[in-house]
Amino acid sequence: MKIAIVTGASSGLGAEFVRTLAAKYGHRLDEIWAIARRKDRLESLKSEITACTVRPMAMDLSSPDSFSQLSLLLKNAHADLRILVNNAGYCSCGRFDTMEPDRMLSMIRLNVTALTMVSRCCLPHMRKGSFMILTCSVSSFVPVIGQAVYSATKAYVRFLGQALHAEMKQKGVNVLTLCPGNMNTEMNRKGTADEKAGRLPYLNLKTITAKSLERAAAGKGFYTPGWFYKGYRVVSKLLPQALLLMKATDGMF
Repeated sequence: MKIAIVTGASSGLGAEFVRTLAAKYGHRLDEIWAIARRKDRLESLKSEITACTVRPMAMDLSSPDSFSQLSLLLKNAHADLRILVNNAGYCSCGRFDTMEPDRMLSMIRLNVTALTMVSRCCLPHMRKGSFMILTCSVSSFVPVIGQAVYSATKAYVRFLGQALHAEMKQKGVNVLTLCPGNMNTEMNRKGTADEKAGRLPYLNLKTITAKSLERAAAGKGFYTPGWFYKGYRVVSKLLPQALLLMKATDGMF
């Protein structure tokens, strides 16, 4: 069975990835597995897509049991996994010394542990010509004040993605690390962001998903959408991180 998998598929970027996959790859796939906690959202997404079969899968990827569950589903389906969009993630802002420990652990479990283990569960079912997209963030370029844990988890994703891109070449499986900036999603609703973040450009979800899939299929390993955020990536490489952190503290970024 030829399938694609999208995690964090109940809303925002994940839901848009499901729509774009159905439109662009639906004729090549038997099913798209849409994974998230909120089954009602997944069912609603399924009802709007007619280009191919969307299979809603309600899973809490912050639970270790979900990884064995996913592995078993893939095995029983004799899955030929053509595309994995490893997108599930969580962001909580605030000072490190006052943030609730549960919020920190939620970010680590979902952004690091779940993304790692979903990748591990899926790779044995991917073959030459398959590709994977790991949703990272521009917050991975420089440590972010007020997002210490989140930016640290995304730095992990960036390093993992770049290493897997190199490791999986011999197998013929491509791994693309996607590093977007502001998006109008539940995590960062336009008009409700903090003062500094709200001044930064918001990206178009349809454009991001279409170009990410196109680049991943073409064998690219890294994608930062939007000229502003591409520039930020360049600056983060050229200037010392200590200087960028100081400027962020002064409110210049």
